[in-house]
Amino acid sequence: MFSRFHKTAVCLVLLPIVNLSAAYKNEVRYTELVNELNLRVIPVPTGAGVGVTQVEAREDTNKNDLLESNEGYRPNPSSSEFSGKTITDVSNLGQDPSDHGTWVGRNLYGNTSSISPGITAISVYETNNFLNSGWYLGTPSTESNPLQNHSWVTWLTNSIAAPRRMDYAVNRDGFLPIVGIYNSDFGEQTTASDIPDTYGSIYNGITVGVSDGTHRYGTTTYDGAGRTKPDIVAPGGIPGSDPATQYTSFATPIITAAAAFLIDAAGSNTAAKDQLTLKAILLAGADKSISANWDQTPTRPIDDVYGAGELDIYQSYFIQQGGQQIVGSTIGTHGWNLANLSSNSSEAYTINISSGFRLRRLSVLITWNRKVKKQGPLFNPSLANMSLELTEDSDDSILQSSDSAVDNIEHIWRDSGSELEAGSYTLTVATDDAVQYAIAWRSELYQDYTLWSSTAFTSITPSTEQDPIDDPDGDGIENQLEQAFGGDPETSDLSILPISETIEDGGQSYLQISYRKPDFENGLNYAVETVTDLNGNWSSSNSEVELISVSSETGDYDRYTYRRVAPLSSHEQAFLRVSLSQ
Repeated sequence: MFSRFHKTAVCLVLLPIVNLSAAYKNEVRYTELVNELNLRVIPVPTGAGVGVTQVEAREDTNKNDLLESNEGYRPNPSSSEFSGKTITDVSNLGQDPSDHGTWVGRNLYGNTSSISPGITAISVYETNNFLNSGWYLGTPSTESNPLQNHSWVTWLTNSIAAPRRMDYAVNRDGFLPIVGIYNSDFGEQTTASDIPDTYGSIYNGITVGVSDGTHRYGTTTYDGAGRTKPDIVAPGGIPGSDPATQYTSFATPIITAAAAFLIDAAGSNTAAKDQLTLKAILLAGADKSISANWDQTPTRPIDDVYGAGELDIYQSYFIQQGGQQIVGSTIGTHGWNLANLSSNSSEAYTINISSGFRLRRLSVLITWNRKVKKQGPLFNPSLANMSLELTEDSDDSILQSSDSAVDNIEHIWRDSGSELEAGSYTLTVATDDAVQYAIAWRSELYQDYTLWSSTAFTSITPSTEQDPIDDPDGDGIENQLEQAFGGDPETSDLSILPISETIEDGGQSYLQISYRKPDFENGLNYAVETVTDLNGNWSSSNSEVELISVSSETGDYDRYTYRRVAPLSSHEQAFLRVSLSQ
């Protein structure tokens, strides 16, 4: 029934499959996160146990706009990337494997390409068959998987049927649909905003563009006109192809894999795995530095090209691990909550910034679902109007607000140029209708030497002894080092200094050093350097010295342990030191 809609309008791209590792992992900070978790001896989530649904359009391999019977949609089950996977072809139309479906699968659950290689249960649909199973007419079939990936997009003659049914099914079944929008060379080029209905215009999901901005972007034009799309961007390049060319088809499964990663990381915490929570965490963690022109307004919560920003799985992971923090609490630098609000009510969260600190890079995002009620053959929607506001408690002044009349997200972002001074602040979430919502946030505490010294010294230390190179307590540790390693400049305490020792490992002796470092930003760069001749040049090359572990200590400090790569037997002498710079 629907092939006439898909033969020219489905957005996908056919490219050769290249057997190269996914370079995007560095860009979305996955590699950095894995390294840190390994150093802290924390298991790395893999998406294990998370089922996904992959909906794929059939390929027009002959480029003749006429789909032939053997043109496929399924990922190639013989690919080594899919070893150990159970790929169930739900549509069961018997077509040949698809290059497009295979590459989407690689980024979504591939053994080496995906950030969630532990995904092993995949349900695959062909688009027409999927739509015919109640997603366009009738009632959508039940979705048992927590995630749907749609690396295709189309107009169904300006229909509201498909997006409303999708939003209805999300409320009914609790899954999260993740959808690509048109590439920049696709769609109606004379139309300034080309956000299609299926499924670029859904409310209860995430729409995805590419990191370089080469996608069709703008606002929806019907069924709630004026909503900003996409919601988030991710790398869409293909290893081995022109790096300047990116495709939403391959960015979308990266976001879906990130959601699976977070579901796995949530363990048994059902609230953390809720589709609203996942959406809030992914969008709140997104990196704004993807564009120097990223901006928002009080009535446009996200950027009109890059959405909330580029996927940052590092930030999103630590937002989730910050834990659920209830209404009325004083919140930490990272965290989230899933809560219910009654009609015409509000709830508040408190931010306290201690003296001697500032708070920067604050990202707070709320999201809620559009309600869709099935009344006979019709699906009738309604949307609560929510707002998000940041106020300073000392004078109740409004510092920033987000109050879109049409979107179902609200977002506050304060970059490094909009730091919050020490004090108390309130985040207020308000609604005009009873609603469930998710809120997620991240921020960064900051303390440079000037801020540190404003609280580190009392009246017993004269101002003439408060410079970085002074040592008022006479313990041989300069004030700058007291700041760096968490000391008290007015109390003698040599225990804060780095610890150097010789350790045995595998029958060899190694020189090792460890030091304390605050888990907040303090304006200092730390480097461990080594040399075998004190008249030579000190080196911090990872071929000579390597980070072995990171462990938490009492208070807001971590201990970093480094070791010389070469055993002591390879040199007559060796030295290690911790070097600081501003």
